[in-house]
Amino acid sequence: MHDGRMNWIALVWMILGTVGLLAAQEGPPVAPPPAERPVAVPPPAVAKLSPLLAVIEPLENANQELKKLRDELKSATAEETKIELQSRIEAERERVKQLRANFRDILGGAEAAGYESPGDTAINLQGQISELIQPLMAELRDATSSPRELDALRKSLDRWSIRKSRADTVIARIDELAASHKGEEALMAELDSARRLWKGRQADAEGQIAVINSQILDREGKQKSLWETLSGVFGRFFKNRGLNLLVAFVVAVLGFVITRRSYLLIRKISPVHRGEKGNLTSRVSDILAMAVAVLVAVIGILLVFYTRGDWLLLTLSLVLLIGAAWAGKTALPPYIEQLRMLLNLGSVREGERVVHRGLPWKVAPIGFFTRFTNPSLQGGVLRIPIRDLMTMTSREPDPKEPWFPTEHDDWAILADGTYGKVITQTPEQVVFLRLGGSMKTFATTDFLAQSPEKISSGFRISCTFGIDYKHQPDATGTIPETLEETLTSRLIGKFGHEAVRSIKVEFVTAGASSLDYEILADFDGALAPKHRALQRLIQTICLDACNANGWVIPFTQITVHQAES
Repeated sequence: MHDGRMNWIALVWMILGTVGLLAAQEGPPVAPPPAERPVAVPPPAVAKLSPLLAVIEPLENANQELKKLRDELKSATAEETKIELQSRIEAERERVKQLRANFRDILGGAEAAGYESPGDTAINLQGQISELIQPLMAELRDATSSPRELDALRKSLDRWSIRKSRADTVIARIDELAASHKGEEALMAELDSARRLWKGRQADAEGQIAVINSQILDREGKQKSLWETLSGVFGRFFKNRGLNLLVAFVVAVLGFVITRRSYLLIRKISPVHRGEKGNLTSRVSDILAMAVAVLVAVIGILLVFYTRGDWLLLTLSLVLLIGAAWAGKTALPPYIEQLRMLLNLGSVREGERVVHRGLPWKVAPIGFFTRFTNPSLQGGVLRIPIRDLMTMTSREPDPKEPWFPTEHDDWAILADGTYGKVITQTPEQVVFLRLGGSMKTFATTDFLAQSPEKISSGFRISCTFGIDYKHQPDATGTIPETLEETLTSRLIGKFGHEAVRSIKVEFVTAGASSLDYEILADFDGALAPKHRALQRLIQTICLDACNANGWVIPFTQITVHQAES
């Protein structure tokens, strides 16, 4: 009891000292200098005194109640009364201890709560299993500690507010019963005892509410804005882990590049790679070298995080690798066929001919993206992902097999009679320049469907010419020889020996009203732009030969026979 009184006196002196310090800080008003204003006491100091005073009264009442119970225990004679009083004394002592702790919590604020926070718990078997992800969980816990503490305090405030409300209700009920039954001593004694119990609970709730409100105000005052929080997080990240990520990235790139460069040097001097281009051994070594380069890069990243002690990034990297390995367990089988394709063992092989979108293509070295080329097309290069090669089939090309019917600037005749010069041919379209300057555009596949006849490398003009039957004696001798000589001399004289390859005139048939000759004229491709003009010119020369030699050109005749009477 003496110790309790000394604690109480020390507590009172502490409060009086705090009030005196505040009063001394305020002091009597002093005339300020002309350029300054009087310094006021900071509002937080005044606000802090209010919850302290709110705890003093219940603490004083609890101490008085404890003293009263101890006095009653000394004067009690019955054993049952002593046991009951001892139990009530223990409960009241715990209440005094709690109220004093509340007072000290208010004085210490958030610093006291942080100072007395529990340390790390011992790691059990489950903790050992989950030790790998502890750095990540610690970062998440630190990032959300302030909001979680505020939320816990608000929930605790709600609970104590409900308890205070219930205590107020019970005390009001006790006061109402006491007011209506003042004459009954036994009932009044029990009511007085119950009122002291609920009054203590009410004081406990009020003290807890004051403590929690003080802690909430203190934390809200120190809580940073969203922008400050985010900027601090990013600042710490780039200062510590950002640098670690940058170093890891540089090490990974250097490891990958050095490994690939070393392999390329080995590839130049290796006899395995000097043999047949694209052989199986070469392709297997290429894939293994790529896998080793990636492995070196990954190991470099892990070593950087380990040596720099960044367990969070190391943990995240290991989790990502484990996840990738687990995903590869089910995702790898569909890629086996792609691996066979990379090894040049699939249905499409390097250097062979494949038809894609209706056009022929040459397969370049197969990789994750394979190039298809067509040397006869402008822009004739396509990048095809390896998954699209799965449905294709290639074959060995013939050395003399063309990749497209025409070339740029070739003259051609289509099945529909279109005649012109190819000025553009791409994988999508072919543009024809016709005589007169008009242009006609075809889809490339439609152009192929027209079976184009290329005449830029040479062509033949075949036409028919007929004479009258009265020249029948010379029809197979003099006439065709004369026509051939005339055509040859006129055409060579106009275009030259190089352009006119051969001229032939042959008797074809005895028609209904004429003797018909087939004229076969072969020309060099340089005369392709004059294809239609040459047809007209041949007919003109034949007519001139008839006029010069007196040959009659027949016309369609109808012979009428009169029947005998």
